Amino acid sequence: MSALSTSETRGETAATTSTARRTTSITSSHSPDWLRWDIGRSIRSSRRVTGMRVVGYARLSRASEDSTSIEKQREILTKTAEARGWDLVGIEADEDSSAIRTRLDRPGLTAARRRVATGEADALLCWRLDRVARSVVDMGTLLDEGLQVISATEPLDTTTPMGRATVEILQVFAALESRTTGERARATKAFLKSRGRWGGGPRPYGFEPVPAADGIGKVLRPVEEEARVVVRIFEALNSGEGVYTIAQALNRDGVPTATGRGTWKPASVLNVARSFHVSGFLTEGVAPGSRDRRPVLGEDGERVRPWAPLVADDLADRVRARVTSSALNEERSAATKRGLSGETRRLLSGLAFCRCGERLLVKTRKGRPFYGCRGLGEGSHVLADAVLVEEAATEQALALWGSFRVTDVEVERTPVADALADVERSLAVLGAEIVRPGAHVAEISSRISALSEERARLEATDDRVVRRTRTETYADLWDGWSVEERREHLEILGATVTVREAARRGSWDPSRVVLAGDHDYLAGALDD
Repeated sequence: MSALSTSETRGETAATTSTARRTTSITSSHSPDWLRWDIGRSIRSSRRVTGMRVVGYARLSRASEDSTSIEKQREILTKTAEARGWDLVGIEADEDSSAIRTRLDRPGLTAARRRVATGEADALLCWRLDRVARSVVDMGTLLDEGLQVISATEPLDTTTPMGRATVEILQVFAALESRTTGERARATKAFLKSRGRWGGGPRPYGFEPVPAADGIGKVLRPVEEEARVVVRIFEALNSGEGVYTIAQALNRDGVPTATGRGTWKPASVLNVARSFHVSGFLTEGVAPGSRDRRPVLGEDGERVRPWAPLVADDLADRVRARVTSSALNEERSAATKRGLSGETRRLLSGLAFCRCGERLLVKTRKGRPFYGCRGLGEGSHVLADAVLVEEAATEQALALWGSFRVTDVEVERTPVADALADVERSLAVLGAEIVRPGAHVAEISSRISALSEERARLEATDDRVVRRTRTETYADLWDGWSVEERREHLEILGATVTVREAARRGSWDPSRVVLAGDHDYLAGALDD
């Protein structure tokens, strides 16, 4: 009995200890608020050979012939889970994402961590460990949080103490390799730059990289079709066309982009216009980590030009001066001042609003009008092509009111006072002529007599009014009105136009424009 009691007591103690372990959790200062780990549950679940739930994670920094694509990683993760009898609850991915630059701030990785943290999965399954992290600190953060990581192609499994220790050791060497790789890459780029060779990266539009004649590195060779497009862009910008107009024209003509995928965007046009490669110059980063480029200077202080330019220097310099960030900002500021002063008036001036409530101003960029929110320079909200906005608003206005028939009464009034004044002036002239020497008194007297009779008749006559009545639809009348008359009628109808922001930069959708007004105004006016 005593032994039994002791055994029961020990069982209760074990159960209590087990319960305490189940409720133990770890958080990290680097973790989001939602990241709370139940260590006991995670370790016990992850040790199950079959039936374990895993969430896959794939990452690709940049697609190349030597890289393993996201699709290939997905295939490997799926087959691994099936082979080991695990339940693959989903696969999260980050494409074009560097683990060194973004660290742990990656949407796909964040989603995978959340699925483990909320209990949807027991561990994270990756193709290789370096897909998750390349930094000792980052991997340590994940492990300290309790995230269990399993590699599909390496004997690494952090669900065991030995596996975790192995991962921590390997991460030290992986971080060392990453740093030495970076040093080698920087040294290689410096050497290539000294030899006037292309430094690598995405190819500049208008050129293709080819091996140098001496076998050291690559040089850029013009692509004839793209070179013509480059000249077209520079000439269009020089003539005052806007980047949006140019991008739309290139898309209409079916001109492929540098990658052959997607469509031309205003930013794509600006990238070509700001590129120094089109002038044949070798370029380098303005500062470490900066995307801005500048020409490389030789020992003589001149810009190094190892390949043929696509655009004449004077044209390139004029266009680049207009598309710099500072020049564009100055132009936008001037456009905003013109819009505030009311200098520029269009169909929807005073009637168009941003969804934030601000009245949209009329701005001009590269000779093309836009409706823009006053807060645009502060990170707000709407900038839209004025012509497209007005077309959409007109279509909606005529859909609401265009079919109504309106009686237009044209009144032509001939005031008697005006005619009487003309007669009085004629009588005064004849009175002066009749007293002049040699005047034809009889003829002048006859004209004076006739005018006197006309004066008597006019004094006894009311103003002459002629009314012409015309019944037409509102849409017919709209076509004959001026812009000012159309805006006045929109104001009478109580029309307001709200313009929503674009789904993505540079895109246009007529549904962004929403017109509201007094729908019953015309019907009520006709009833009266």
